[in-house]
Amino acid sequence: MNGLSIPSWSGRRAGEALAKVRAEGRRRNEACCICKQSIDYSLTYPHKQSCSVQHVKSRKLYPHLTWEPSNWKPAHLDCNKAAGPGEDLSMGITSEDW
Repeated sequence: MNGLSIPSWSGRRAGEALAKVRAEGRRRNEACCICKQSIDYSLTYPHKQSCSVQHVKSRKLYPHLTWEPSNWKPAHLDCNKAAGPGEDLSMGITSEDW
């Protein structure tokens, strides 16, 4: 991977990222970036409709953006899981959405 060492998406750091996405999403009343339906930000993991962090540019294709907050959007947990690894949503999101 060209000498890049990217920490895995897990642990305290991932939890803090989720807290940031949830807080920002709640404040902006953001819908799921995948299905465009509203998110109930009071729900928590492992509820399938709870908020999760969706990487707009996939971690598989853009590993260097894994920990870049501008690459994070709120998504329902089940939408995120259904999208699967390597799913790149950046083609469907305009600069206004960033």
